[in-house]
Amino acid sequence: MKAPVAICLFYLCSFLSFTSLPAHAQAESSTQDEQAPQATARIIGGIFTQAGELPWQAFVRIDFSENGTEAYQCGGVVIDQETVLTAAHCMVNAGRMATPQHVRVWAGITSLENASNQNMTPVSTIVVHPNYNSSNFHHDIAIIRLAMSLPPRAIPLRIASIGTQQRADTEFANTWVVNGARPANLLVSGWGSVVPGNDRGVILLKQTLLSGVPDRSCDALWGSTVYPQVYSLFVCAGPPTPELYRDSCFGDSGGPLVWRDPQASSDPDFGLRLVGLVSFGEGCAGNLPGVYTQVSTYLSWIDSVLGSGFNPTPASVFTTNPFLQDYSRAGLEDFGTRTNNGSDGGGSVSLFVLFALLWLVFRRFSDGIRMD
Repeated sequence: MKAPVAICLFYLCSFLSFTSLPAHAQAESSTQDEQAPQATARIIGGIFTQAGELPWQAFVRIDFSENGTEAYQCGGVVIDQETVLTAAHCMVNAGRMATPQHVRVWAGITSLENASNQNMTPVSTIVVHPNYNSSNFHHDIAIIRLAMSLPPRAIPLRIASIGTQQRADTEFANTWVVNGARPANLLVSGWGSVVPGNDRGVILLKQTLLSGVPDRSCDALWGSTVYPQVYSLFVCAGPPTPELYRDSCFGDSGGPLVWRDPQASSDPDFGLRLVGLVSFGEGCAGNLPGVYTQVSTYLSWIDSVLGSGFNPTPASVFTTNPFLQDYSRAGLEDFGTRTNNGSDGGGSVSLFVLFALLWLVFRRFSDGIRMD
């Protein structure tokens, strides 16, 4: 979400006072070279989604004012016909918790021109993880229970089990190449802005492929923000080659990060598994990997909230495998959002991490797109 203009100006002025720090982060809305990790969520370097291709994608609109003056957007993912997962930071604004009256959900659409009051699904309950920490994004996950079933065109995505996540982690560790090409094994999608520095979203859903970053590599790059004791809370992802500009960013917070399980690739759902929710990053398409909430860690919590009626292994049938689309032109545009330090992922961030948690406090609220 995007904070009100006055607050944003205050944060920006505060941030500019630190521009002498030799950090390897990028300022998103200025030419300065320092930016702390912040909740970011939009698709940079993506392609347009075809109708029905990502039927699990949800569009979440939050209006804390109830009259449109504080309206923001986030992404979400359908896990059953009456439940959507999203990021906790989408549901909390300056200590205020969103209520069902604040939130509207659409699913099964690719164009926001098709989002209307007539096909909106009302919300009955919002449950933010009880241990959510807004200063470091730990446990950045929330459950939206709907007051009625979603339309049939909205199809649930299966959450990766702990064992499936372990296989994904092993694949990331075995295939990651520093400063070289690595497999495009993750899919991210959303309606967020497509150009760094522009917080306007897009009408048509977009998607792109990323590469899973090993936990230890993400730890080495992010320093004190992602460390061994919290590996199970996060999944990290970056572009398939250092030259590509691909990322999630403003407006897609809470949206899905999907892995294709090779052991289930012949299933009717192509083995597509939900492994993450868009959480935070270093600006957009910057030097550091994007960080996503690892959903498998929260399976027990989700089950306890939803009760016996929740089926964690839906028999979904998808008509299109999004991993087989042509992404050859996605991410070729140079947005100038990275430092040129000769290393893949931003190099040393020793001084940067000293201020990381401080700047997390002053991040943009929810980092969604302001709905004007």
